[in-house]
Amino acid sequence: MEAWLECGGSAGQAAGRLYCHRNTVLNRLRRLERLTSRSLSRPRELIEMTLALDAFRLTVPQP
Repeated sequence: MEAWLECGGSAGQAAGRLYCHRNTVLNRLRRLERLTSRSLSRPRELIEMTLALDAFRLTVPQP
């Protein structure tokens, strides 16, 4: 999700950054939606997920 957000929501660009196929990115995003019961296509839920990712980054020590 982080790479997808940094690439402006482009699965193709995120795939290039992650060295995988575009469909792999889309499958991972769908899995994230399924696991969280949130839809990345709904603005409010996208914001919730983005804030959760930011909160996670703040709690995990960076090397």
